[in-house]
Amino acid sequence: MKHLVLALFLLITFSTLAAAADIEGVYACKGTNPGGGGSYEGTVAIVKNGDVFNVTWNIGAQIYTGVGLLEGDKFSVGYSDVQKTWFGVVVYKILDKTLSGTWAMQGGNKTGIETLTKK
Repeated sequence: MKHLVLALFLLITFSTLAAAADIEGVYACKGTNPGGGGSYEGTVAIVKNGDVFNVTWNIGAQIYTGVGLLEGDKFSVGYSDVQKTWFGVVVYKILDKTLSGTWAMQGGNKTGIETLTKK
């Protein structure tokens, strides 16, 4: 029985880590702005670049770029508009082919939510 429990634990642990390591790709993006500011949709591309990830959001006519770090089942990204006039941060929890995140922008006092679904 102990061996079965250990085997199941290891299988779940390594499955979660493998899913977390395979976040590179293109995602459909849906989010909600802080404080009832409405919702948005677009696409997000995540590209591995050595130890970090380059992230690009296309939301309507807007483009945002960022750099991300993967730590277990958490993916954290610092991002900005292309003119770099402001910055923000988002932390996603990796759930198989979905990343579920909470984000905030410089100068703000509320958070938004965002879900990425791998295409």
